[in-house]
Amino acid sequence: MVLVPSMSLGKEKTIVHSVSSKDMLLLREVDKKYQKQHGIHLKLKKTITLEMLGSTKESQGEVWLENGKMKLVINEPQPSKVVAGKQFLWIESSPPEDFEGAKVQVLRASLNSKQAKSQGLIQLLTQGGVLKYFRVSGIQKENERVRFFLQPDTQSVEFKRAQIDIDKNKKEILTLRYWDQMDNETTFDFSRSEFNKKLSADTFKYEPPQNAEVINY
Repeated sequence: MVLVPSMSLGKEKTIVHSVSSKDMLLLREVDKKYQKQHGIHLKLKKTITLEMLGSTKESQGEVWLENGKMKLVINEPQPSKVVAGKQFLWIESSPPEDFEGAKVQVLRASLNSKQAKSQGLIQLLTQGGVLKYFRVSGIQKENERVRFFLQPDTQSVEFKRAQIDIDKNKKEILTLRYWDQMDNETTFDFSRSEFNKKLSADTFKYEPPQNAEVINY
């Protein structure tokens, strides 16, 4: 066992590198829940920490998931949108308010591209689940919160490592955290989770705003 600092599980918590079958069953049950239940709606806070700059940016929004499709909307402080439908990933970014006359920028990429895979950790929850793409390297526990440390098990995901925090009683995901190849950290904290919601057929459809600058990858 190794004793290391932890960001959200207290000052120091033990990481256990041998994960029990009971703990793995919990993760599998959560994985299955997010794959099998339809019309998932999550409220979230997104935090991005840039390693080289030492800067942190927080935003608030919500995400919808269903059968591998995703719509992520950031409402504040700077509106943006990520939509993964059947063929393409769309990333819409609004210019700052003081950039008068600037156009909305829209990036379009194939769902099989590196750009799409780097955006899709939340999307992976309904595309075969976390255990399809990651292996568990350790576990941390505090009360009802269980944190699984994840290492990519295949080159099909563009993440260096990841963590997932689960409420063991509700069997819901509390936090998703991942690091890219530059050690930049992205964290999604979920404040509300709803399942089996009836979603409109248009939820995952996307058309760029009129006069938007569209860039194809």
